[in-house]
Amino acid sequence: MNEYVNKHPAKYCWVFVLLLPLSSLIIEKAYMTKKTYTIGKPDNVDKYINLSQDKSDYKSRLEAIEFLSQYKCYECKKELYRLMKTDKIFEVKEAAFRALQNWGEPVKLYKKKKGKTIKSINDKLLVIHNSFNGDSYELTDFKARLKGTYPEVYDVYSYEKRNKFDTFLLNSIKTFPKTKIEHNYSIKIEFDKTIDIQPRNFIINDQRKTHDVIILDKNSILINCNREAKINLHNIIFNETNIIHNLIIKSLIFYYIDIATSNFIKQISILRFKPNGENILYSIPNRNISIEQILTNHYNGLGIEANNIEDIFDVGEKGKTLQLALTYLLKSKISLEPSVRFGKLWQSLNAIYKYMGNGQNENSSQIFIRKFIIDNCSFFPNSTNIAKHISYNDLKHKIRFAELLQNDYDTREKIVSYISFIYRHTNDAICRNILDNISYFESTLKNILTINQIEAKFNKDANIKNIYQTHKNSHDNEAIFKTVIEYLKSKAKLQTLNSEIEIVTFICLKYSYYLRNKIFHAEKNDLTFRFATNNLIFEIDWINNLMETLIVELISINKQWIRFI
Repeated sequence: MNEYVNKHPAKYCWVFVLLLPLSSLIIEKAYMTKKTYTIGKPDNVDKYINLSQDKSDYKSRLEAIEFLSQYKCYECKKELYRLMKTDKIFEVKEAAFRALQNWGEPVKLYKKKKGKTIKSINDKLLVIHNSFNGDSYELTDFKARLKGTYPEVYDVYSYEKRNKFDTFLLNSIKTFPKTKIEHNYSIKIEFDKTIDIQPRNFIINDQRKTHDVIILDKNSILINCNREAKINLHNIIFNETNIIHNLIIKSLIFYYIDIATSNFIKQISILRFKPNGENILYSIPNRNISIEQILTNHYNGLGIEANNIEDIFDVGEKGKTLQLALTYLLKSKISLEPSVRFGKLWQSLNAIYKYMGNGQNENSSQIFIRKFIIDNCSFFPNSTNIAKHISYNDLKHKIRFAELLQNDYDTREKIVSYISFIYRHTNDAICRNILDNISYFESTLKNILTINQIEAKFNKDANIKNIYQTHKNSHDNEAIFKTVIEYLKSKAKLQTLNSEIEIVTFICLKYSYYLRNKIFHAEKNDLTFRFATNNLIFEIDWINNLMETLIVELISINKQWIRFI
């Protein structure tokens, strides 16, 4: 037979055609246009190799591939081959394949295999379910624990399922063993003083069919809950992921905002009622555990109406966001050290814009909330009023414009982002200060047309897209530089109506984020390690007032929040 085939190959060529679909199909894609790259190893290659090994976020790996593809060297090639062959997300594999193909590497990419990407997915989901030890949980809690325990699983399935990810998880959870609700819990928090407030009741129901009741009174908080299984009472006190623990936190937040003063906790008692009618009591303080007071006598309220934060008891992300933001905001009110207060205010604001950004990266989330604030400036009268009294000279002497701009736009490749930043502002005081510091970027702006992929960078922002389109064929190499200068000069000459809100967002988002990074990444001394109040502390103290005002107004109008879609 084999001998006959060898003698008559043409008669049997159809065999190979028929057998081809039975093997893995090979994808070979070519670029319409070749991307440029540099021969040689970049200085910061280790940073992006580490990023490419982040199994918790495929976007990080795509970002790493984008960088590695620009430098043809042994290290970059090795990492791209690894990603192409082993990554579980096809988009990542394909991006690595395209990069290698662009270099002329003889690569082949096989189609995604059918079936479950991670064969043990159901077992892993069951492990997470069982980790709650019979305690009911919210989907957000399940997702958080899944991401922490199996980051690669979370990354793969959140990518593959996209907007059906939650449904996929819920359908899986429904298949897990369930028990009847058998245990009731009662938590009572008693305070030192009786405060004359109107008693409030909240009933919390969710998809778990639990029925939690919170009763806030003049000198106590009572929380009644039912659960499917026995909960370790010790966990209610110490486990910050426990749902009942978080109900205690939310109730305390609401109570302290409602009374607008401090009131020390005297005792916390927890009762568990068994199915047979017996009960077990756990209380603090006791011989081993003392109560730590949340607030001090320095606290005198936030200026937030309690009625405006009732959504804190929602079981979803909104309730969790309000909880996080308000814990930091409340603690900032009793922080006498400006730098500590600044850190807590930033964390409060961070929780809000992360929620509104809805999964977007830090920069995109900040841009989104900035637009929300500017588009709804009528919601922020107190912040705007402060900004009206901030002049060009105030910004010049209290904001480190040169440091900020050189830090955020420190390479030639970021010059388009710098132009985008400029065109987001119309306020005269801000534009004058930007103009004062334009010399740091003058050379790059004058040679902007020589930067790689410059058109694509402009096209990413609709506000500045036309600048490039207008001048790309100009014989004047400095045309874009002149256009930017003219824009700044025109805005610096006049006071744009309602543009004060831009000062609020510039200071509280752009500049505060820069300061936060410098402090957090230890690029500044510990700000409490000082022998006298220095300029940075004066600067931070000035910012704190505006940031607190903005956060209070943001939380007060939380029913108006929107999320990135």
